[in-house]
Amino acid sequence: MLFKRRKGQAYIEFVIVLPGMLLLILLAWELAYFWWGRMIVSSGTFEAARQVAAGQPASVGYQTYDQILVTGLGQMASSENSHFSLAVQPAFRSVRARADVPWQWPIGLGGLMGGGLNLSLKASAFFRLEEFYPGPPGQFE
Repeated sequence: MLFKRRKGQAYIEFVIVLPGMLLLILLAWELAYFWWGRMIVSSGTFEAARQVAAGQPASVGYQTYDQILVTGLGQMASSENSHFSLAVQPAFRSVRARADVPWQWPIGLGGLMGGGLNLSLKASAFFRLEEFYPGPPGQFE
C-alpha cells in the first residue's frame, strides 16, 4: 500500500533536477568555448611576435596572427572591432605585440542572459630581438 503512493516519484524528481543540470552543462560548455578563444588569441599574438623577433618582417607577423585567428575563431576573428598591433622597438632591441578581440557569445548561455555581456579576448607578447649585439646600443662590430 505504501508503494502505490510513490509511483512516479523518480519522474517528478527528474523533472525538477533537469533544468538545473542542463544549465550547469551549458555553463561549462560556454566557459570552455570562451577559454578556447582566449588560447587562440594568445597563441596568435605569441607566434606573430616570435616570428618578428626571429628576423621576419612585420608583415609576416601580421599574416601569422590572422591565419591563426581565422583558423581557430572563424568569423569572430574578422570582426571590425578587433585590434592587433605589432611594434618593433630597435632602441630597446625588442618586439611587442598586443591583441584585443571582442568576444561574441554564440547562442547559448549568453543568449539566455540577454547577450549583454561585453567581453574581450586580450593578449600581449614581448620578445627580445634574436640578434647578437657585442656592445652597447648603436655600436655594432
